[in-house]
Amino acid sequence: MRFRALSQLVPSPEEFVANPPRRPQVWSMPPEPLRGLLDQAGIDRMLNTGVPADAFRAIRGVDVPPAEYTWGERPIERPFADTVRPAAVGALLREGSTIVLDVLHRFWTPVGDFCRRLGHEVGLPASATGFLTPADQPGFPYHHDEGGNLLVQTVGSKTWRVREPLIPDPLPHETRHRNVPNEAELARIEQEPPTLETTLHPGDVLWIPRGWLHSGIATDEPSVHVAIGFVPMLTRYWLAGKLAERLDERRPEFAAFRRELPWGVMRRPEQLADCVAEIVKELHEALPLVDADALAAGLARDIRKNFLEPAGAPTVSATADLTGPATRVVLVTEALSGVERADDGRLRLHVGSTTLTLQGAVADYVEDLWFQDAQEEWCAGDIAPAAGEASALNVVRTLLRIGVVRRAGGA
Repeated sequence: MRFRALSQLVPSPEEFVANPPRRPQVWSMPPEPLRGLLDQAGIDRMLNTGVPADAFRAIRGVDVPPAEYTWGERPIERPFADTVRPAAVGALLREGSTIVLDVLHRFWTPVGDFCRRLGHEVGLPASATGFLTPADQPGFPYHHDEGGNLLVQTVGSKTWRVREPLIPDPLPHETRHRNVPNEAELARIEQEPPTLETTLHPGDVLWIPRGWLHSGIATDEPSVHVAIGFVPMLTRYWLAGKLAERLDERRPEFAAFRRELPWGVMRRPEQLADCVAEIVKELHEALPLVDADALAAGLARDIRKNFLEPAGAPTVSATADLTGPATRVVLVTEALSGVERADDGRLRLHVGSTTLTLQGAVADYVEDLWFQDAQEEWCAGDIAPAAGEASALNVVRTLLRIGVVRRAGGA
């Protein structure tokens, strides 16, 4: 594995992947590669192109209503009504609001490419959110997230205060119900110094582990940072739930789980307690019968659907594909969420929610490139002697179309 993305964020990528820190950490990394992820000029380009309201938030202590920053009832083409109005964003910033660009990895190419590569290296889908906070203004109040986050400072500076978790290792449903301290908790924790207080500058990266409370305020200059997280969060609790879900299979051994509980059982606590005891016993007997291999295979398919699909060339390949035997290409390793050999020797390439199958010399060639994770240029002509020119050319065109390879040199 070549850590081309993660090495820009942390000094020891192998150690980070093997054992993510349980406490907050700050790393000062070379700023130039990270500045290109997001800046104010890039945000302006997005706004002028059109940012959907569902991917945008403005925070002024609380969420600003979308009616304040979308076109709404103004004279505009109807399909554009739920798009963010650039002039309104300028007014929000002048008032001190923080603006938030959600699912940034879906519509901003520099971040999308980075997250695609990072997800490949970490083995979890990577997602990103962008933040712009005016000078001397706060962002969000103290809160925690269900998963760990890497906060990457790209413009200006921001001071962060990080505190111990109120809920150790919070689960998604706990975070959805409450991810901010109540007034009593806030008054108590603010009597103590934060566990970590740091000011991030471009190139600085703050790792906030799952559940740790954090809050930031911009310094005397505007701040832009990108928060990179890994969703869905896969816990043993999540896996236990997936095991229990398999008890809906129509097998005689699981039929008892389909029966209703007695009506009015909540009025008879002793009867409800008996039901609980019965089901605990039935779970103990039924769970060993779940096909662990089949469950793992199904879960792997579901998890792969969360990875970013590769950036393909659907219109060019469909209307003006000029690929020839000598067209040089490079394998985009991170476009694949995995490769595996089938029992019959064919190679399965997992691309988002789909699978592409190769066989013979072509399969061997692509598998070697994937494991090498190198930027080696090649063409259909290189595999034509073993696979046949027509077959080799068809494979290269297919891989180009879905984004598993790209033209060398960006041509």
